[in-house]
Amino acid sequence: MKTKFNFKILLLVSILLIAMCLFNTNMVQATEVTADETKTTTDTTSSSAEKTQTDTTTKSIDNLTQEELNTIIPSEIEISTTKTEVANYFANTEINPDLENPAEKALKEKIVSIFSASGYTIDMSKISVSIMTNDWEESYAEIIGQKLHKNFTIKYTRESGYSEQDAKYVKNKVDTIKFANYEGEDAVFTIYNLGDEKNASKWSRDTFDFTKLLNDSSITIKKSNSFGGQGAGTPWGEVHNLYFFKNGVLYATKTIMNMGAYGTTLENGTPVNMVKLEKDDEIYKAMAKELENKGLKNILGCYELTAYGTTYDNMKVSFNLGNDYNGKEVQILHKKKNNTYEILKTTVVDGKATITVSEFSPFMIALSNTTNTNNTNDPTSDKKLDDEPKTGVADYTIFASVLAIISLGGIVTLKLKK
Repeated sequence: MKTKFNFKILLLVSILLIAMCLFNTNMVQATEVTADETKTTTDTTSSSAEKTQTDTTTKSIDNLTQEELNTIIPSEIEISTTKTEVANYFANTEINPDLENPAEKALKEKIVSIFSASGYTIDMSKISVSIMTNDWEESYAEIIGQKLHKNFTIKYTRESGYSEQDAKYVKNKVDTIKFANYEGEDAVFTIYNLGDEKNASKWSRDTFDFTKLLNDSSITIKKSNSFGGQGAGTPWGEVHNLYFFKNGVLYATKTIMNMGAYGTTLENGTPVNMVKLEKDDEIYKAMAKELENKGLKNILGCYELTAYGTTYDNMKVSFNLGNDYNGKEVQILHKKKNNTYEILKTTVVDGKATITVSEFSPFMIALSNTTNTNNTNDPTSDKKLDDEPKTGVADYTIFASVLAIISLGGIVTLKLKK
């Protein structure tokens, strides 16, 4: 009986042990499966992340569309450069042409960072940036080698020494400058006398003294290198930007024409350009005929006058003829705007013939017939005087010759009588 009981207990324990072994085996297998699944999931997630990162940093701009470029580059880009830095750059490019525009450099760096933030890698050499010369606030970027570009505006950093009071002061001063008006553009002129080619040939972009535009030593004026202008003939010149600084800070800019011309200057400072008309010009021919009808043939020149500024009634205009004509009377034919003519007489003083008019149009200058034309500019005058008979001297010579012959005849007769 006792043996039978012990057998039952051993059998029960064996069953329990077998059950426990089976349970542990299933648990281990389940754990291994879960671990494998977790590892697989982790590997998949890691691979996906790596793939995403790879895709993000390897976007190519080769297939970039205009629409994508418009989305990537904003309509306004802010840079740490100041306008004073840009003005100083333009003012120094003539001396140091290798300087790099600080605004363009800053923009390229900023655009590269913008592309990077959008998942693109782009070399700075693939970007071309241009800044408009008017106020430097308009610009555009272009992807070199692709027909893609984006216009945008630039927001500059304000100078640490900027003063609203100084800004207003400089602006008001600049507004008081009385520029000439050349075809609708503000201009300054250096005027040369007619025929003064020696000095006119020395004209350069530095001939005009820009400091005299403002009688204010607290304001510094600098100019840019030229960018376009007027070629041969009169007037001639170049386009510049003027920069107005106070205490080292830029407060105003002005685009002007820096001109040279043959002509004169009115009493109010308005420059007057004088273009010499040649003999084959139709205006010259018509005016020469008009003078010829009045018996005036010794023409000294014909000129078309243009004023580049304010005109008024009774303007004094001087034509430089040279000191050889000092004291001589000239008659100046003026073709008025209504196509009628008027004759103005004047005497040359200090080499200039000065008249008073109220409008500009062609003028032709001729020596009066009563003027002694013996001068170095009229090579025929001396010859004419030499060829003319000396009437009083000739008559006296004939009379003396007759008397001499009569006297000689008388002497011969007396000798024969003796």
